[in-house]
Amino acid sequence: MESLVKGFNKVLVFIASAMMAGLMIIVCIDLTLRYFFNSPLLWGTEVTEILLLYITFLGMAWVFSEDGHVVIDVFTNKATGRKRKILSGISDFLVGIVSAVLIYYGFYTAYDHYSRGVFNPTVIETPIALIIIVIPIGSIPLFLEVLIKFRKLVRKS
Repeated sequence: MESLVKGFNKVLVFIASAMMAGLMIIVCIDLTLRYFFNSPLLWGTEVTEILLLYITFLGMAWVFSEDGHVVIDVFTNKATGRKRKILSGISDFLVGIVSAVLIYYGFYTAYDHYSRGVFNPTVIETPIALIIIVIPIGSIPLFLEVLIKFRKLVRKS
């Protein structure tokens, strides 16, 4: 299971990286058009906002697996051995709860918006369901990473 999750995370990070490259290109084109021709892309800001959301949620499980998130380690640095493992387990448990909530309510909300046909009232009129579906999709690998960390933590004990 671990190798499957790692492989899936690599695919998501690749997609997020491609989105980041696209975001940089859109921003550069938009800035060039705005300052040299006084005619920015009408859809540029909306697309970059959506891409930022997608990049965040597609990459969060990989960042979690690499322990790359910003943490407040005041307590864990002072703890040693078993206490540090307990604090780490509590932290991972809370991340698991949050990811489970994001999965459940993310799918629920995305389906609700899809079934009602809710659109973003902007130039592109993007369906809201397409914007927010990345939240539960990105939370599933995060939840799986939490399970993997728990398994590793229990094995070390």
